Amino acid sequence: MKYIKTIMILGVFFAFPVINSQDNSDEIEEVVTVSAKQPVPIDEVVGSVAVISQDEIEARLVSDVSQLLENTIGITVPKDISSGRSRNSDVVIRGVGNNRVNIFIDGFRTGDAYQSGGYGKDLVDTELLKRVEILKGPSSSLYGSDGLAGTIAYTTKDASDIADESNPYLSATLSSQDVNSQEKVTVLGAMVRNNLEALVQLSSREMNEMEVHDSATETLNPMDGEQESILAKLKLSLNNGSSINITFDNQELDSEYNLLTDLGSGFSAANMQVENVSSSLGLDNLTRERFSITYEFSGKNSLFDSGVIRSFSQTTDQRTTTSKNKAVMVMPAFGPPIPSFVPTSEASDYDFNQEVSGFSLEMIKVIGNHNIVYGMESETAEYSRNNDKTEVNLITGAVNKTLANTLYPHKRFPDSEVTREAIFINDRIYLNDKTTAVLGARYDSYDQKAKTDALHARNNIFGHEVKPRSDSQVSMKVGLIRDISEDMSLFLQYAEGYRNPNFDEAYNTYTNLAQMYTIIPNPDITAETSEGFEVGLRGSLSNTSWSLAYYKNDYKDFIAYEYLFPPIQGVLQVQYQNLGSVETDGIEFESKTVFNDNLSASFGISLNDGKEDDGYLDSLSPDHAKISLSWISDSGRLRWNTVSTLMESSRSNLSPVCGRSGVCSPAQGTAGRVTLDTYLNFDLTEKVNIKFGVRNLTDKKYWDYPTIAGQAAGTADEYLMPGRNMSFSIRYSL
Repeated sequence: MKYIKTIMILGVFFAFPVINSQDNSDEIEEVVTVSAKQPVPIDEVVGSVAVISQDEIEARLVSDVSQLLENTIGITVPKDISSGRSRNSDVVIRGVGNNRVNIFIDGFRTGDAYQSGGYGKDLVDTELLKRVEILKGPSSSLYGSDGLAGTIAYTTKDASDIADESNPYLSATLSSQDVNSQEKVTVLGAMVRNNLEALVQLSSREMNEMEVHDSATETLNPMDGEQESILAKLKLSLNNGSSINITFDNQELDSEYNLLTDLGSGFSAANMQVENVSSSLGLDNLTRERFSITYEFSGKNSLFDSGVIRSFSQTTDQRTTTSKNKAVMVMPAFGPPIPSFVPTSEASDYDFNQEVSGFSLEMIKVIGNHNIVYGMESETAEYSRNNDKTEVNLITGAVNKTLANTLYPHKRFPDSEVTREAIFINDRIYLNDKTTAVLGARYDSYDQKAKTDALHARNNIFGHEVKPRSDSQVSMKVGLIRDISEDMSLFLQYAEGYRNPNFDEAYNTYTNLAQMYTIIPNPDITAETSEGFEVGLRGSLSNTSWSLAYYKNDYKDFIAYEYLFPPIQGVLQVQYQNLGSVETDGIEFESKTVFNDNLSASFGISLNDGKEDDGYLDSLSPDHAKISLSWISDSGRLRWNTVSTLMESSRSNLSPVCGRSGVCSPAQGTAGRVTLDTYLNFDLTEKVNIKFGVRNLTDKKYWDYPTIAGQAAGTADEYLMPGRNMSFSIRYSL
C-alpha cells in the first residue's frame, strides 16, 4: 500500500485518454443554485461545488447520509458508537465538521445536532431526494452561521419530475441491504392537473443488528430499528405566473439496543458506585417534523424580476432512554463491613428538543450586466434539554433520584432562545465576454437568552450567572472567473465563514460533584470565524471535462473546553472558550470522460494537509482517490457502474490522545486500502426496474479514519467498516 499515492497521481494521466473527439452539443448544461442562490451553469461557478443526482442516488441504492456522500471528494461522515449506539454523527468538509457545516432541505435549515448523547445531522431520508448540491469552503456570505466549512443543500422530489398532465405516476419499491439487515418499502404517487401538482411519498424501513466486518471478534450490541418517512407536496400555479408550494415532511426513527457492552461487574463512573449489570436496554427516538409554505413570484419592475418567500415551522425531538437491571453494592451502616448487593432497576431519559420557525425573502434582479440576488431572513429557535434518572430498590421499593451526588431531573443548560436576523446581497457581474466577477455580503445579528428554572438550578449549585448575549457578523465573498482559452477557465475566490456559539457552549452550567468538575458559562465567548482562499482551473480536452482546485482555509477562535484554576471549593472549573486556530490546505482534481454513447469514466483525487495549535489536524481524512466506470446498453435498459476508493494510510506521527487526568496514549491510525463497489440497474419491462449492488466487493477489512480519529490505539472491533455486503431493490410503476 505504500505505492497508493503514486497510483492516485497516475490516475490523473489516465483521466485524459487519447481518443476521438465527440460532439456533445446535445448535452443539457447542468446548473447549480447552492453557489449563488440562483441557477448558474456548473462550469461558471466560482469555487468548488459537487452535485449528486437522483440517478446516482438510486443507482447506488443509497440508504443513509453516509452512503449518500461516500463518493464525494473531500467529504466524510464519521460514525459514532461511543454510547453503544451506532449513528452517523457528523458531516465533515475538508477536515472540518462538528456543527460547522450548514445543511438545508428545500432551502430550510435542518435542526442543530446535540452531540452529547444525541444524534448528528442524519435527519433526512435519502429516498426523498432528487438532488444534492455541496458548496465546499466558507459560505456564510450566503447562508450565515454554521457555514464555516461549507454548505450542503438537499432537494426533495417534485410531482413535475415524474408526472405530467396525461401521465400520473404511482410506484412501489421494495429494497433490502445486508448492512444492518435493512428492508424498506416505499410508495410514491404524483399527479399534475391543470394548475395543480401533488406528490406523496411514504417510506417504511426496518433494521436489525449493527453490521461490521465478519472477522470482528467482539460482540456487538444488537439493534432493532424502524424508520417512517412522509413527504407530501402541493403546488398551486396562479394565473399571474406565481405559485404556492405547501410541504409537509415528517421523519421518525425508533431504535432499540440490547446494550451488551453495559453488562458485567465494575465501577460505574456515571453513578459512582460498584454495580453488576445483568441487562441493559436502550430505546431511542428521533422525530423531525417540518411544515412550510413557499410563494414564488415574478414581475418585471425596478425591484425584482423574480423572487421567493419562504415560511416554515420545524420541530426536532431527540430522546435517548436506557433501562437497566443491576445489583448495587451497599456497605452496611452498622456491624461488620461486609458489602451486600441490592437488586436495583435504573431508568435514564435524556431529551433534547428544538423548535424553529421563520421566514425568508429572496429576490433576483438583472440590471445590465449585473445578476443580483438579495433578501432577508428571520428565524427564532427554542432549545431545551431535560435529563432524568431514577434508581428503584427492588426489595424495598425505595426510589432514589440522587445519583453520583446529582439530583434528577435536571437541565444541563437552561431553556434557551436564539433570534437570528439577516440581510444579504450577491452580485454576479459580467465584466465582458470572458470575465465574470462575484461580490457577496451578508449581515447577521444574533440575540441569545436563557430562562433559568428550578431544574436548571439543580445543576447550577454555585450560582453561575447566565447572561443574555448579542452578537453580529459581516461575511464577505469576492470571486472571479475568466476564460483563458476556448476550452479552459480560471477561477479564484476569497470567502468568509462563521459559527455563532450554540445553546450548549453559551449556557452550559452542568456540575458533577462525584467527578469534581463544574462547567461555567462564558459571557465573553465569540463566534468562530474562517477565511477561505481558492484558485482553480476548469476545462475540457477532447471528450474529457476536468477541474483542478487549490484551497487554503484559516479558522480562528475554535470553541473548546478549557480547565480553569483555581478550583471552586475543590471542584475543577471547566469553560467553553475561544481557544483554537486551524489551517487546512489541499488540492482536488476531478474529471469525467465520455468514451462513447455506452461507456464513461470519472476520476477524483484529494491531497490535503492541516494543522491546529497543538500540531497536525487529526480530523483530516488521508489522501484519497475515487475512480468510477459507467456503462449503458444501446437500448438503455441495462446500466452498470463501479466505484473504486483508494485511501492512503493515516500519518504515522499522529498527536497523542490525552484524558482529563493528563495521561496520554498513542493515537489509533489506519492502513492504506483499496475497496471496490459495483452496481447493476436493469429495466426488466417498462414498469419493472431491478437494481443490485455489492459494496466492498473484495471483503476488505478496514477502519474508516474519520470515525476513529482522536481515539487511543487499540480501537475495538465495533468500529470496523462492514465487509462484503449486498443491496437489492425492485420497483413497480404504473
